[in-house]
Amino acid sequence: MMENGSRKTPRQYKLFSKYEILRCGHMDKLIKKRKSPAETPIYYVTIEDTFDVIRTALLATGHGGRDRVLKEIEQKFANVHRESVEIFKSLCKVCQEKTKRQKTKGVVVRPILSSDFSSRCQVDLIDFQSMGDGQYKWIMVYQDHLTKFVVLRPLTSKRACEVAVQLMDIFALLGAPVILQSDNGSEFTAAIITELRDLWPELKLVHGKPRHPQSQGSVERANGDIKDMLIAWMADNSTTRWSVGLRFVQFMKNRSYSAAIKRSPYQALFGCQPRLGLSSTSLPKELIDEFHTEDDLRDFSLRNSGNSDAEMAADVHHADAVVADVHRADVVVADVHRADAVVADVHLADVVVADVHRADAVVADVHHADVVVADVHRADAVVADVHRADVVVADVHRADAVVADVHLADVVVADVHRADAVVADVHHADVVVADVHRAADVHSAGDARSEPQRNTANIHPGNANLSIEELVTDDSVALLDRQYKQIQHHRQASRVCQLQQAERMVKRSRLDLGHGQRGDNVAIPIPLVDRGRGDPRNILGVILDRSENDNYTLVTKNGILKGAYARNDFELCPQKLLYLSEMNCVKHVSLRAAVILGSQSGGQGYVKCNCSGAKKCQNNRCKCFKAKLKCNSRCHQSLTCGNK
Repeated sequence: MMENGSRKTPRQYKLFSKYEILRCGHMDKLIKKRKSPAETPIYYVTIEDTFDVIRTALLATGHGGRDRVLKEIEQKFANVHRESVEIFKSLCKVCQEKTKRQKTKGVVVRPILSSDFSSRCQVDLIDFQSMGDGQYKWIMVYQDHLTKFVVLRPLTSKRACEVAVQLMDIFALLGAPVILQSDNGSEFTAAIITELRDLWPELKLVHGKPRHPQSQGSVERANGDIKDMLIAWMADNSTTRWSVGLRFVQFMKNRSYSAAIKRSPYQALFGCQPRLGLSSTSLPKELIDEFHTEDDLRDFSLRNSGNSDAEMAADVHHADAVVADVHRADVVVADVHRADAVVADVHLADVVVADVHRADAVVADVHHADVVVADVHRADAVVADVHRADVVVADVHRADAVVADVHLADVVVADVHRADAVVADVHHADVVVADVHRAADVHSAGDARSEPQRNTANIHPGNANLSIEELVTDDSVALLDRQYKQIQHHRQASRVCQLQQAERMVKRSRLDLGHGQRGDNVAIPIPLVDRGRGDPRNILGVILDRSENDNYTLVTKNGILKGAYARNDFELCPQKLLYLSEMNCVKHVSLRAAVILGSQSGGQGYVKCNCSGAKKCQNNRCKCFKAKLKCNSRCHQSLTCGNK
């Protein structure tokens, strides 16, 4: 048309703007439009030649990735698309064997669940050799799997004996777990357990599966938080003494909210929030800064003695000094109806039980209370009508000798700072004060001269024959029961949260990975220690069976692989390259054996020796010498020898 001088149509203009005909001898080739004749021609490939073009590029790049093959093709050809390359690579066995696994970070197929505290604990080591703190080079992280409670220890080395000593200290404090798990290798964990067994013969532990760092996800995430907290602590305190900062980081980590269990690890373990002395109370910080001694707390308690029970409980929560203020009994006696915290089960005080053998001073002082005894003998009407507590209260102001002798009770109350049970029982004060109005203690006080061990604050006349130990035991057990129920509540809630987290993990894995069916082709990754230098990354196999728990049985040309595989242990091949009829479904082999049988280089061929004799690897007793190999850096702890 151009030779005849006829006018070109719009379609012809479009074709001439995109394509060009290149005459090569007696052949005409369609090429991409060039801007100048000096440019390298880019050919258009026919459908028949597409396979050969892709295969040539694939071999030229050493079975490289999709983008690498496309770049190789684009240097000479214009119309080979990405989809064509992907289909070709999916049908290539070599490409499937050498392909890298997709990242499955955060994908867990079978989450680990723990039933109780110390049922499973994990230990890991953080390498701080590049930033040593004196003799310390490592950080040991010990974490309970259920409560996420961590214990940190600085180490001078990662030897099993040193780790075992630190674990022994932790076990003696918190108890030993049933399963001790570590991703540092089964040999390392077994060595730790052996050391622990030597130190503690009655201790029996089992270790987790080897080479499964994905099961250590919890402690691995904790490692990241610990390192970040430690860096922040060193920056805030302008120091590099990270071995000292581990103690503070441990407390910060245990008191921090955990999204996995929806509470702090400390609360999940002990049933309450951690305490920081008076800082954990609701008192203002300005007021706390003014307290320096126990006398300051006592004066504050006296100034605020008119507050209500709720206010006092809020102000003096966890404050043992309030109990120590009991010996100021003149205030208590003057205001009996507002003395809930003091009257609260004094007969329940562990201090009285603990110091009952030292109560002779109090008994001796009771004998001096002749006025009280005389008044009691003259108070038959009061005893007879014990429910009319107003008479007793009216007579109390006449018993100056009682008030005078109350200060003698300091012998008992002096040790009341050790009576945390009294503070714990303050919450029962209302019951005690309600019974005090019935003045049952007046009747028992009359018998104090002959039975000093009898409870003088007996709240029920029917309990007159019970000893102090029996009364203390009843209410103390009730208190311990409440505390135990609170701890069990938090641990049960932690188990529920852990189960919910596991369900989310399984749901995500099913969405990201998908299920495999019988006959599907799979690529099974070969661990580095199980393959030789000339072996591919993966070995191809076929799914033989799938259990109800999503465990897969895989088979290769060399036999059925031992053990069950989870879905994240292999990759599904996009195409069927192998069939069950081609597989050896009779023989059972390990993964390493299957790799060796199918290897062109004879398998991993890893050899090392531990020679330490005078011959220094010069005879056939040396594995390397016998295999006609030179010793490497892993042999005999890198000591010198004659076979290098």
